[in-house]
Amino acid sequence: MTGIPAMSPLDAISLPTPLEPTTLSNLTATRESDFEALREALDNMHKSVTQASRAARAQGRKHARTTGMSMAQYDIGDYVLYADVWAHTRAKLRVKWCGPAQVTKAVSAWIFAVKNLLTGDEREVHASRLKFYSDVTLNVTEELLHQIAHNSEGHVVAQILDSRYSDAAKRFELLVNWRGLSSAEDSWEPAVTLLEDVPVMVKNFIRAHRRTAKTKKLASGLDLKALLRN
Repeated sequence: MTGIPAMSPLDAISLPTPLEPTTLSNLTATRESDFEALREALDNMHKSVTQASRAARAQGRKHARTTGMSMAQYDIGDYVLYADVWAHTRAKLRVKWCGPAQVTKAVSAWIFAVKNLLTGDEREVHASRLKFYSDVTLNVTEELLHQIAHNSEGHVVAQILDSRYSDAAKRFELLVNWRGLSSAEDSWEPAVTLLEDVPVMVKNFIRAHRRTAKTKKLASGLDLKALLRN
C-alpha cells in the first residue's frame, strides 16, 4: 500500500544487546522470580501503611488522655447552644446548633441537663455538644424566644394555623403557613413529620389550642397528652 518493498525473513534486525539462548523453563523461572519480588514489595508497602495508621491512632489516644486536656464546664443557669444531630444520609450526619437553652443540672462531669426556653422540655447533652452562649444574667425577651422558635428549629415554617384528621390519608395534619410565601400557598402537612422537623412549634400550637376537641385528639395521636395540662 505504501510502495515500499516487503522485508525478507532473512533481513537482520538490530538489537541493543546480543541474543542469549534460553529454554521455556528458564523463562518461567525468571517470570516467577519477578512476580515474587513484586509481591514482596507490595507486602512491604502495606506493612508501612498499617504501621503509620497505628502510630497515628496511638498518638490520637495519647493526646486525648493527656493531663490537662478538659472540656468546657458550665454552671447552673448558664445559657448554651446545643447540637442537634440527625441522619442526613446512610453514611453522613447533619449537625444544627439550636437554642439558646438553659443549663439546669450537672448530671456528671461531662453530661448536663438543659431546658428548652419555649417548651420547658429538658434533655441531657454531652459537653462536647454544647457551646457557651451567655451567663445567668441573660435577659430572655420575647424577641429572643421568637428567634429560638424560628431560627433554631423553625426552618421555613412561619406559623401553624389549624389541625385536622384526614380520613383519606388516615393521619393527623397541620395547616402550615410558610415563611416567604403567601397565604394562598398554605398547605396541609403530616403532623408526625412536622413534629420531627419543628417540634417546638407543634408543641406550642397544641398548648395554645389545648381546649378544643380536635387539638385533644391531635395530642392523643402524637402521644403528647401531657401538653393538655394547665
